[in-house]
Amino acid sequence: MTTSRLPIVAVLAAAAALGQASPARAQRLELTLSPRVVTFTSSDPDTVPIVAAAPIQVTYRVRQNNGPWTLSVLAAGDLISGASTVDIFNVTWTATPAPPFQNGTLSKTVAQTLASGSGNVNPTATGSVTFRVANSWTYDAGTYTQTVIFTLSAP
Repeated sequence: MTTSRLPIVAVLAAAAALGQASPARAQRLELTLSPRVVTFTSSDPDTVPIVAAAPIQVTYRVRQNNGPWTLSVLAAGDLISGASTVDIFNVTWTATPAPPFQNGTLSKTVAQTLASGSGNVNPTATGSVTFRVANSWTYDAGTYTQTVIFTLSAP
């Protein structure tokens, strides 16, 4: 018996968020992402077991901050295509420069640290994040989507 399936194409939409405490003096946090949509191309899992998307540029700035800051990522759920899903933990990332950036695996339940530090980041700093998805013939054919929230916070 021969089974033929088409590999997936997954699209992650990125959204930037800023979180800051309410200190007596105002902190200033800035976060931008480019591009805001990440696409994994359809590939043969036998020859391309890990599919990398084009990198996204993460630009951030932290001002008037004497404490720690964190840039985290959280998926809104698994990759979805109609009734089919692919567990989000199949999506990992590599990030530079290290530090402050670190590599990791997406989660839909717990925000994962993408970068962290303390004090101010001024002028603006930039990092690069490349998402990768584990490719498999067990995935149903389809175009899968999900939203990933990037949050810069200075508690």
